[in-house]
Parts: sequence; C-alpha cells; structure tokens
Amino acid sequence: MPDQTIGSDPEQDQEVDPDPFVIGLGLFQIIAAGVAFLEVRRQTQFVEQTRRAQFRDAWFRSRRSLIFFNQALSEFETYVLEEGFGRSEFRMGSVRLTLDSYKHQALRRLHGQTTTTATRMADNIDDLSNGLGADDQQRVDEIIEKLARFEFPSTYRDLISAGREAATLYNGLLERIEEREGFETERA
Repeated sequence: MPDQTIGSDPEQDQEVDPDPFVIGLGLFQIIAAGVAFLEVRRQTQFVEQTRRAQFRDAWFRSRRSLIFFNQALSEFETYVLEEGFGRSEFRMGSVRLTLDSYKHQALRRLHGQTTTTATRMADNIDDLSNGLGADDQQRVDEIIEKLARFEFPSTYRDLISAGREAATLYNGLLERIEEREGFETERA
C-alpha cells in the first residue's frame, strides 16, 4: 500500500485532465463581455452627441426665430408710429389705413413674415423644450407665470410692449442655456 498522508483523499490526488476548450470559452467570454460593455459606452456617447447636436440646432433655430420676431415687431412699430395709431384700440376694424402701393405691399409682406415666424417660433421652442432639463424648470415656470398674466392688449402700443416683454423673457431663457452649454463657441 502506498504511503498516504493522514487526512488526504486518494481520489483528490489523482491528476485531472480538464478540457482546455472550456477554459478557452471562459476567456473568450471575458473578452466578449468587455467588448460588449465598451460598445454600450460608445453607443451611449453617440446618442448623447446626437442629442446635444439636436439641442444645439434647436437652440440656434429658436434664437433665429426670436431675431425674426424682434425684427417684425420693430418694423410693425415703425408703421404704427408713422401712421399714428399707437393709442388706437387693438381690435378688428378700429384702424383703417389709406396706404400707397409701396406700404400696402410692405404690410402684406410683414403679415406673411409674422405668420411664418409665429409658426416656426412655436415649433422651434417645442424642439428646444425636448432638451431642457430640471435646471431649466425654474426659468420655464417664471416665463409661463409672467406670460399667463398678460392681458389681451387694449392698444397697439400695449401690443408692442407685450411683444418686447415676451421677447425679453424668451431671450433670457436662451441666454441661460447658452451660458450653461456654450453653443456659440462650439463648432457643429
């Protein structure tokens, strides 16, 4: 009988021939798992970059819309001042203008621009809101609260004042986003 150490198990002392394929599969699993996690990270970065690019685009579209709004408002104000109806009631038919053909065409063009700007600005702010987060909620709430207090303008001057105040509120939101995101210094 061979010499045995006390407490040793003769079956454990036998040599085992593990299948190296199983070990190889385990190693390959480690490699694949690492690659899978890295791929998820890459996809997350891609999604984040895409989201940021969309938010940046929406920010610039909103900014352009606000510029167009301010231009239309300023141009309309010049006609209000020139024709002297700033203190007139802001209601249908309260002002009847006699215009030369140049001013008539200019007001028709301005009407089209304001309609287009209103639609685009609403769409652009909607797109911008998709990128807003909890950091922006207080500013959004302030804008909503202030705009909710707006009353229907009683005169054309009141309309222009309300427009300027709304533009200032929207501009404040865009400036706050720019301060945080730095879109103006970033290349697309």
